[in-house]
Amino acid sequence: MIGLALEGGGVRGSYQAGAYIAFLECGIQFHGVCGTSIGALNGAIIASGKGQSLPTIWRNIDIGRIFGFREKFIEVVNENKNDLSYLKEYFLNILSIMLNRGIEFKGLRELIDKEIDVDALMNSPMDFGLVTVRLKDLKPIYLFKKDMPKEKIKDYIIASSSLPIFKLEKMIDDNYYLDGGFYDVGPVNMLLKKGYKKVYLVKIHGVGIHRKYDEKADVVVIEPKRSLGSVLELDKKRIDENIKMGYYDTIRVLKNLDGYNYVFKRKSDSFYQRINRKITKKEFRRVKFFFNAKTIKETTIKAIEYIMEKEGMNYYQIYSIKKVIKEIKKEKDKDHFIYHYVEKLRVIF
Repeated sequence: MIGLALEGGGVRGSYQAGAYIAFLECGIQFHGVCGTSIGALNGAIIASGKGQSLPTIWRNIDIGRIFGFREKFIEVVNENKNDLSYLKEYFLNILSIMLNRGIEFKGLRELIDKEIDVDALMNSPMDFGLVTVRLKDLKPIYLFKKDMPKEKIKDYIIASSSLPIFKLEKMIDDNYYLDGGFYDVGPVNMLLKKGYKKVYLVKIHGVGIHRKYDEKADVVVIEPKRSLGSVLELDKKRIDENIKMGYYDTIRVLKNLDGYNYVFKRKSDSFYQRINRKITKKEFRRVKFFFNAKTIKETTIKAIEYIMEKEGMNYYQIYSIKKVIKEIKKEKDKDHFIYHYVEKLRVIF
């Protein structure tokens, strides 16, 4: 059986939407999905058969409404205004939340009611699980859908997502609950203990406790190498970036492609050795040390990516390393040792 574990991490969960589309395109079929916090919400949508809609759902989510922020504050943030109007709206929102003793769950409940079909979730052949923490005894609660009463599933998803920014509310069995990340931000072990032979873990660098799992277990980790923004990110452009980042990071792993911040068609170690043949040992050591790299391949790719970022090249496509080097060689006026290093790489076009 193949399982999917989704970390918690607020709005960074948009990254998982892009990752899931990559899984679909690569023909990977999951038998079960477990998540914490936003990972539980994404997981429930996937398990109910709506996973292909995750990017659309995320792009249409009104994050400000979910968190109960004032419309003026959302407008100021999305326009990147860091002036007095921003500070004013920021403090007004903080004051409102403090007076209310936290953010109401109303917006989150509306989202869950809209996007999660409980009947479809319960009848789906794909299993679903989540983790939350009961406040009174700080007991971690791991539950699969068979363990949850149908009418309580949405409450459990909210319980798993109960960050301290939310107002404490009694939910299930007259108890308060905390975000599952306080015990297990990425519930890989839930799936391994149930007999899953392979688990894909999609990390989003959420705040919480990362539980160790058996190093011998077949766990494939997919995670961002660049920032996903804030856990409470309001900027729709950032959410769109995260979706695309999740897609390309996952494609890189699933198709065994090269790259760290970018994605390249795979080339052998010997290819990278050949193109470095005119580089002196002194020049190579300087570049290798600059990137704290371990191999010729890693050093070369990181040097190329460094220039690609400097030149503002698009992250979201699969590149030919040879074509990129050819493009970089045109930038001969750049007086930087990384540019000089790449210029000396010998590639036959």
